[in-house]
Amino acid sequence: MIKIDISGMSDGEYEFELSVPVNTLETAFDEFFGDIRLSVIVKKLGLRYTLTADAKVNARMECDRSLQIFEELISANFEIVYRANTKLFLEVGKHGENDKEIIIREDYKYIDISEEVLEHLALKLPMKRLAPEYRDKELSEIFPEIAKEIIPDENLPLDDRWSNLKNIKFN
Repeated sequence: MIKIDISGMSDGEYEFELSVPVNTLETAFDEFFGDIRLSVIVKKLGLRYTLTADAKVNARMECDRSLQIFEELISANFEIVYRANTKLFLEVGKHGENDKEIIIREDYKYIDISEEVLEHLALKLPMKRLAPEYRDKELSEIFPEIAKEIIPDENLPLDDRWSNLKNIKFN
């Protein structure tokens, strides 16, 4: 659990530096390893807590081109707004009327930000997972032995079944 202690917090700005081992959190993201390092600034005004966070974690991924395992630092900057309102929490639950703020009970001693941190870090995982040494290279540069076997699309023979589609006229 990644907890921010809010018990007895008066209006103002507070800074937290946290380091939490990934293996202590319940996560579906096997890529993450080591510690999640967080710098959090909490601004409290009345019953509203605004968290501005910078999270970093190492990720181990498999390159889509070479199948080589590589490691990369994943960083995420985000802001989360919490509103302490027990009555609203009991009526509508954690997410309230909108997705811009999370509703918590007024008697909470801490805020658990584990889920939000993991979600923001997961969104920063690259869709195309390429090891750093292959990012600026074409496939033919990486695997020259198969480059000559690759036939460009324009040189492929056409399938007769699709020839009638060439005659379609669009308005």
